[in-house]
Amino acid sequence: MLPRSLLLLGLCAALGMATPALAEPAKPQKSTVVQAKKKTAEARTSAKKKVVARKKAGQTEEEKALAAQEKAKARQEALEKQRQAKLAAMRAKAKADADARRTAFLGSKETARGAAAKEKPGKKGKAAEVAVAEQPKRSTFRILFGDERKPEPEQSQPVALRSAKPVTGLTAERIAAQKAAAVGAETVVRSGNNGELRSGEVGNPQSGFFQVLFGDEPAGTNLLPETRALDSVLEQKQQTKGRFKLRPEYEAQTVAFSGYPRGTIVVDTANHFLYLVESAGTARRYGIAVGREGLQYKGRVTVGDKQEWPRWIPTKEMQQREPRKYGQYKDGMPGGGQNPLGARAIYLYSGKQDTYLRIHGTIAPQSIGTNASNGCFRMTNEHVIDLYNRVRPGTPVVVL
Repeated sequence: MLPRSLLLLGLCAALGMATPALAEPAKPQKSTVVQAKKKTAEARTSAKKKVVARKKAGQTEEEKALAAQEKAKARQEALEKQRQAKLAAMRAKAKADADARRTAFLGSKETARGAAAKEKPGKKGKAAEVAVAEQPKRSTFRILFGDERKPEPEQSQPVALRSAKPVTGLTAERIAAQKAAAVGAETVVRSGNNGELRSGEVGNPQSGFFQVLFGDEPAGTNLLPETRALDSVLEQKQQTKGRFKLRPEYEAQTVAFSGYPRGTIVVDTANHFLYLVESAGTARRYGIAVGREGLQYKGRVTVGDKQEWPRWIPTKEMQQREPRKYGQYKDGMPGGGQNPLGARAIYLYSGKQDTYLRIHGTIAPQSIGTNASNGCFRMTNEHVIDLYNRVRPGTPVVVL
């Protein structure tokens, strides 16, 4: 009996020791899971914060760029205002100076008339009287810069101005400008023409001014040295590169034409022709370029002045309309091979007032036959020289 009891106790003890090995594995503690979830949430929150920070940094850079653009724009506007104010002051001063000279000249003219009335009239006295009577009143600024500008419509001008007889000839201002232009052929070829050139009018008493004025002697027969030098450069350039070939209808030629007095210039803007009436039934015809749409002029004007290789300055309107193209020449461009007015310019007046309308040469002969100018009438340099030598101050011009 005893051995059996011992055997039973030993078996129970063995079973008791094996029980822990068969038990289920221990579950992880709750605190460990919570910590893992917390770390994951913190990582997500950090990532979101980084994204928000990057977005804010990008917005800040964009705002800085916009602020810099606004600042640059404001600076540019301020500079433009200063430039416009400077230009207005320059023009006002030029006008004031011109008015002062005009007043002084008118006083001297009255004195000269009084002295002439006391003298016995003779041949020379009559010529002097005509010269005094034909003095135009033109501002120095407009003489020196000869700029293109869209003229006001003829009907907007007073009737008295439109019907006034144009005053032509030489003023004291023109004589002074002519003398100032005599800088020598070499200088004018090197630096361009900054004065006024009118061959056959001043500087050589034997040139026959009144013959030139009244059409008996072509202006080209007695060229100033400066004009002759610049003409020679033009001729050499054409010999080297060749003359631009126009369409046959735009070449200078005599055609049948009637309806206007001999000596009248008729501009046919629709067909791009300019006529110089030679007789009751014929006219000399040239091809021209005319003003672009909105910059065209039609009416009756008169030749008020003529200049060779004129200086040019774009008008304020032209500079505002195309600042990149014309702004660089706000202080003017000397007459010469790169000047858009070309070899000659014929200045058109309405009564005693300069219309800023010109018949002039061009550096773009390919534009002949098109609407390309800022209102003026372009001709090739050869054609404008030919026309220049055939017309005189006081010539009527009809723009159709």
